[in-house]
Amino acid sequence: MGAKKNTPLNAGLKEKKPSSCKSIEKKPQKLTERDLENLMGVNRPTYKRGRGGAFRQK
Repeated sequence: MGAKKNTPLNAGLKEKKPSSCKSIEKKPQKLTERDLENLMGVNRPTYKRGRGGAFRQK
C-alpha cells in the first residue's frame, strides 16, 4: 500500500464560528382533543372481511 499524505480532516471546509445570536424558544403547539383523535385515526371507518372474502364496512 502507498504512503498516505498527511492532510487535515477538514480540508476545504470552513470552520464554524460560534453564533452570538440568542436561542429562539419555540412555543408548544396546543392541540385540541379533536385534533389528537384525528391524528391517531380514531374516527376512521373500520372494515371487516365478509362472506366471499370481500371487505365490508362495519
